Amino acid sequence: MRAKRESAEIAEPATALLRRLFAIAILVALFGVGMSAFLNYFKFKSALESAARSRMAVPVMAVREGVQASLALGLPLASAAAVPDLLARERQADGAIRTISIFDTSGRVRFSSDPRAVGTVVPAAWQATAAAAGNDAWHLTAPDEAVQGLALRNSFDLTLGHVAVGYGLADQHQALVRMRGALLPIAIWGSLGSALLAMLVVWGVLNTGHKPPHGSGLGARTAGAVASSQGRLVAAMLLAVMLGLGCVSWATQHAFDRNLQPELARKAVVVGGSVSELLARAIGHGIAMPELVGVEAYLAEVRRQHPELAQIVVRDTGGVPRFAVGERAAAPGVQVPIGAANHALGSVEVGVSQAYLRNMLFEVLLDLAVVFVVAVFLTRELLQFITATDPRLAAAPASGGTLLARMRVPLFLFMLAEELTRAFVPGFARSLLGAHAAVSADVAVGLPITVFMLVVALGQAPLASWSERIGLRRAMQWGALIGFVGLVGAALASNLYVFMGWRALCGLGYATVFVAAQGFVIAHTTQAERARGFALFVGAIMVAAVCGPPLGGILADHVGARVGFGVAAAIALAAWGAVRLLPQAATAASTTPALTCRDLRRVLSERPFLLITLLAAVPAKLILASFCFYLVPIYVVSLGAPTAAAGRALMVYAGLLVVVLPWAARLAERGVSQVHLIGGGLCVSALGGLGLLLWGGVGPVFVAMALLGLGQGLSIAAQSSLLSLACADEIRQYGSGALFGAYRLIERLGNASGPLLAGALVMGLGYAGAFAVIAAVVLVCGLLFLGLSGAMRAVQAAEVRA
Repeated sequence: MRAKRESAEIAEPATALLRRLFAIAILVALFGVGMSAFLNYFKFKSALESAARSRMAVPVMAVREGVQASLALGLPLASAAAVPDLLARERQADGAIRTISIFDTSGRVRFSSDPRAVGTVVPAAWQATAAAAGNDAWHLTAPDEAVQGLALRNSFDLTLGHVAVGYGLADQHQALVRMRGALLPIAIWGSLGSALLAMLVVWGVLNTGHKPPHGSGLGARTAGAVASSQGRLVAAMLLAVMLGLGCVSWATQHAFDRNLQPELARKAVVVGGSVSELLARAIGHGIAMPELVGVEAYLAEVRRQHPELAQIVVRDTGGVPRFAVGERAAAPGVQVPIGAANHALGSVEVGVSQAYLRNMLFEVLLDLAVVFVVAVFLTRELLQFITATDPRLAAAPASGGTLLARMRVPLFLFMLAEELTRAFVPGFARSLLGAHAAVSADVAVGLPITVFMLVVALGQAPLASWSERIGLRRAMQWGALIGFVGLVGAALASNLYVFMGWRALCGLGYATVFVAAQGFVIAHTTQAERARGFALFVGAIMVAAVCGPPLGGILADHVGARVGFGVAAAIALAAWGAVRLLPQAATAASTTPALTCRDLRRVLSERPFLLITLLAAVPAKLILASFCFYLVPIYVVSLGAPTAAAGRALMVYAGLLVVVLPWAARLAERGVSQVHLIGGGLCVSALGGLGLLLWGGVGPVFVAMALLGLGQGLSIAAQSSLLSLACADEIRQYGSGALFGAYRLIERLGNASGPLLAGALVMGLGYAGAFAVIAAVVLVCGLLFLGLSGAMRAVQAAEVRA
């Protein structure tokens, strides 16, 4: 009986550990498959909306060209006598069209396909959107109707009014219902299969990856397998996720194609009808089809405006092709007669492009690759948390390394919440900017980022001392809660100034969590372990930087920035809960005295402190904030790429940094000059920005972000380590928390000034000039640091010899 009881006592904790590992496997599998279904559904929704808007652009353009032809001599809008017949004709171009209206600059409807609307005033939202769009197309969406419009201009380039086409969304809603019906069983079966496979591979790794001594119990066997096979566990879980992603993607591609093809066919019919009407008018004037001039150029322009179309062919009455542009479609195109159906003068054949569908699916695959990368880091973080929190798996349960590993989880979650917003904060700020802003849009967009960074900078020193007084765990809890409230408020912000206030609150939460987590590193590492400890600290932030921006970009593209802020708030709340799992013993208050203003002046008079902060830390943060937080998100979207592309570019930066960071920390521990790592890293960071002066486009941005990640990875951990070494006397006198608070205060000034400097440079020099000027400043700082830091190289060399 005693033996059975002991066996049960051993088996019970082992079973609990296995359940935790199974929970991780299920969570990662559900995340991967769930994100796959999410991406495919919203990509389909986006493609559906894009097809409808592109389809409605055809009658909008036709009406505008017809009206502007009547106004060519500078006549007033009310004098366009042929407009009613034009509107009636274009109203029949698509069954989804409800009304076509023309309203003047005061918003009064002058002509409409619905006679009851003439003389009324269009909604204020129409007028505001049309005014903001200028000469570009504008679009508004309501629950059951959408409106697409375009400005009307006379021969003197004066805006006289706007064309507005209102169309119903019932067909789109039905298509979305069909797509949801197709995706739901795929997602359910894919999730179940992927989760079961993940549990099976975890079981297999635990039973084949570790051979305990004879007589060991189940608990020792399971714990030993986890401790010795973390890498294989990560690989096994990711294999299950990858198989699940592949199967779900294969199944959803067929549903995608099946449900989108009818919408593209409708688009082809509308475009074919517009071409046939133009040709019918020309032939009606007595011009034979073979004698028509400029038809192929016109067809080429139509195809350029509508990339969903593969080929447009004009045939005569005998079916002989007379004009053709594009490549032959894989399937027969739609046929639209030229003229009356009972007396056709020929036909127009419009084929749908399969390459267009393949490009959309390729974009989904890029997003799925992002999901897989996030799953890699998510799995690793969760397994590290299991290892750190299970006493049977930790070699020294009370060791500093174990405490740092446990602190890393809430730090990672909170930083993930903030990093999630990086890709869409500038764009969201621009959307909140009013039409009559007092400052330039380029500068105003950077204000919320500057406010956030400024609060972080000013809060570093006082919050460091405060967190030591109340306890590090309690301070982290308060920071996470403040960040949660700030993110919720940002999601609900109605204008730029309110948004700036909520971002200031987010900055306060960020600074609180940052300094409390930094206190954990300093409190639980020796001088020899400090570089590796800071690498762990910064690594958690950078892993969040890998995962956050691409996921945030995906959310912003598909469900909007406000929902993105809401998701970030939920993650911040989860971080608050994770902080509660930290032990009380790890948050003992420090008795180190705070840095007074007199002490601060003495620290600022120290040459090593000034060199590290002004020539290394500030330039590093300047290029980080200006590039990653401002220029890249705005520049990539300005090139026509989606917000998710900006997120992927930021992921490249963070991914390189995560890879290089531990390697650079090991180099520093082995005696490689930290001065060289810092100065060389700054120079490498600047190369990509200088390159963008010569090569524009999205591709060079990815190269610049890779170089920035490489350079920051070489220098970022070495900066804090070199500071603690070169200013050891000051740390003993003033306290590490206060000294590092002063260091972070000055460092963050580079963060705060980066967006405003970048915005001002964009106003005067454009995006490429802004990239190049900031990169040149950082390059000069790096070279000066290398040239002026000989004394600090000697200090490090003496420490290594000791």
